[in-house]
Amino acid sequence: MKKALFGFAAILAGLAVAALEIPPANPLDSASYSDYRISYFQVGIFPGLPASQNQSWVYGIKSGWPMCSGQGAVSGLEASWTGSLTEHIYGIQASWLYCQNSTFVGLQATLGIDVNKDSFYGLQAAPVFCYAGDFRGVQASAINVSGNYIGWQPAAIMNVSKMFKGWQLSVILNIAGDGEGLQSSLINCADKVEGAQLGLLNVADRGFQFGLLNFMSEGFLPVCPLINFSI
Repeated sequence: MKKALFGFAAILAGLAVAALEIPPANPLDSASYSDYRISYFQVGIFPGLPASQNQSWVYGIKSGWPMCSGQGAVSGLEASWTGSLTEHIYGIQASWLYCQNSTFVGLQATLGIDVNKDSFYGLQAAPVFCYAGDFRGVQASAINVSGNYIGWQPAAIMNVSKMFKGWQLSVILNIAGDGEGLQSSLINCADKVEGAQLGLLNVADRGFQFGLLNFMSEGFLPVCPLINFSI
């Protein structure tokens, strides 16, 4: 019971940390990017076209007709018809089909696929697929995949994360390494959970499980219906 209470507390703590943690610094603040040109409005056509979008800081709006990209940053809004692809975003990145970046702070939204390669802080939303590196915030899609995760991960189909702290919520399947908080789905799979799993089928090495059938290698019983817990 103590572990279960800890798990539910971890959900709230994880969301609080996601909300209060200081966002990562803009990597373009380093001297190595001092020669990047500054602009306040920029238009892209395709990746690398025009070349002016490749190495720039945009403080304002960057727009893709139909795509925009670059190794620099946007502090403001990047929006395109088919692909928004600038490496560093501090604000909003949006597209009808595809969004991609390396470091992100803010809101990333599309009607297709969202991709973050390194670190994400904020809200990532897409109806088809979301992928992120180390994540702080909310990731919402049909299928979510992330590295180390703090926050809330709601999915219409499945979630996959290297580590989670908070709440993994999906309709069909949750998969994670170690976790602190709550996994809730038809099927939940994790290594060690400092918290609880709620589903029809739960699999973990340690933790607290509520479900029709619960498998736990270090549990009170290796297989147990309804409730199982580690001792």
